[in-house]
Amino acid sequence: MEIIIQDTLDLYKEMLNLQEGERSEFFSGVLLKPFNRMFEIMHMPKTPEAMGCIQLSGRDSKMIEMLEKLEKTDARNNAKRTIEAAAARFEKACIPLPEKVVVGIFLGNPEFLAMFEGYTGMGSIPGYILIMIDPNEKNLPKLNACIAHEFHHNVLFHNAEWDFMTDVTVGKYLAVEGLAESFAASMFGEEYIGPWVTGVQGADLETARGIISKSLDVRGFMEVRKYIYGKHPMMPETQDFGMPFCGGYAVGYHAVQGYLRKTGISIEKATILDGDEIMKASGYFEN
Repeated sequence: MEIIIQDTLDLYKEMLNLQEGERSEFFSGVLLKPFNRMFEIMHMPKTPEAMGCIQLSGRDSKMIEMLEKLEKTDARNNAKRTIEAAAARFEKACIPLPEKVVVGIFLGNPEFLAMFEGYTGMGSIPGYILIMIDPNEKNLPKLNACIAHEFHHNVLFHNAEWDFMTDVTVGKYLAVEGLAESFAASMFGEEYIGPWVTGVQGADLETARGIISKSLDVRGFMEVRKYIYGKHPMMPETQDFGMPFCGGYAVGYHAVQGYLRKTGISIEKATILDGDEIMKASGYFEN
């Protein structure tokens, strides 16, 4: 498998030397060029706003500060080492991989990402991984685990034989996220799992589990997503739904952990199993 870690940090520096009126074209035409096919598949606009990235104008000093932090931690080389190590585990388990993976680390919008501890990622289209981060002391140590999470999505969807928009069920989506975070935890340790899991605990976790336990067979992305994301500011239909923010991520993680303990199967082998069956066999929804 070919691994390409785009040199986004140098490209951002090049962009900062341009007049503000020229930056949008550079961002969409140069920074995002390796991801054109991904944006076409997702029908997603190539804008900082759509990606959760920092504004291209009026934030120069902040962007320079962010770039310095990412360079200091050697983020680009660490990303490559993470993908190499993750790929080796799947290859050892004889799980097919995409032919090529392109990874880009982008400067995140601090205000938008505040609810995610300043970082998030996208990896559901095999061959492409986007990371958006407002780097700080808390999230930089978790960056590689986030990359591993998104790479797991690449592998799972490379092997999936179902359509995400129409065939996805609550159970399948729970497994997608729970398996990805479990894979990241298996590589780096539970202390590095993301806020989409650690932020839902105690009564909130029980509320999420109770709502989801009655809805595992709900089908279709537009209906399923509210069970995963919960009360999300960009999804008005979830405001009165009762699901805690990112409740499905946390439930998926704990259910997959239960399944792995119960069956003894490896996280790599579990990646290509049916998500609905993983949820039903996990034992997590029986109490």
